[in-house]
Amino acid sequence: MPHRVMATRSQPLVLLAGLAAEQTQDLTNALVRGGFRVLTAGDARHAADVAQTHNPHAVLLSAELAGADYAACRVLHTMALATPIVVLSPGIVTASEHLAAFRAGAWDVLNAPADLNELVLRLDLYVEPKLELDRVSEERLLDRANGLYTAGGLARRAIELAALATRHGLTLACAVFRAAEPLPTRTTDDWMATALRRAGRASDAIGRTGQTEFGIFAPASNTLSASRLMRRMTDSIEHQFGVVGRHGASVGVRSGYSVSHSQYRISPTALLAQARSALELR
Repeated sequence: MPHRVMATRSQPLVLLAGLAAEQTQDLTNALVRGGFRVLTAGDARHAADVAQTHNPHAVLLSAELAGADYAACRVLHTMALATPIVVLSPGIVTASEHLAAFRAGAWDVLNAPADLNELVLRLDLYVEPKLELDRVSEERLLDRANGLYTAGGLARRAIELAALATRHGLTLACAVFRAAEPLPTRTTDDWMATALRRAGRASDAIGRTGQTEFGIFAPASNTLSASRLMRRMTDSIEHQFGVVGRHGASVGVRSGYSVSHSQYRISPTALLAQARSALELR
């Protein structure tokens, strides 16, 4: 069985959708040995949810789930244009079936059960462009100078967190922070980013929401935990500014937060607007 040699990259993630239990187990074993991670989905809706939440590097889709018109394949392709989709068919695949699958966005149609060694080698080739695209996209979504999300990156991550919270009936909190006045030495961005990064949880999405503003989206946070989040972050910011203060600067921080209601569909844009309104009232 081939093994991936690019240890510097994370293991590619493959979604197995609509496959029988025995076939899923065989494929999972082969893919894991080949250096992949695996997620499974039993139906089209679950596959779409998993694809949206986890952004897999490839999808192996049963012909049965794809449907005669390959509708499920078309939906998955629309959600992630750069993700390779391979349809596994139990019978001989005709030329017309190949064309229909390709029109729906599939990269390949293979007979199942496929040769597992060959399948892993194919996926090795198929996922390389997706891995490179993700790497480039990640650089655009993250600020390499401070390790936090850019405005676009935070917006994208907030949408993912909102979808996850809505699906599981959880709350989502949003907090915004601004320096009350500019620093005369190093930029406000440097100090604010350092303070927020140090005090944030692993699950928090932290990044820029304005030219001089930073925001946090914290999953599974109610009003009490959001209030504690505000206090923890404010303390960290004030401590960081206090370090600067010893060199002649004295800077305060303004902040505000909002919390979603778990029984409603969550809008990250509305949460951010509410947090900014709370900031202005302080």
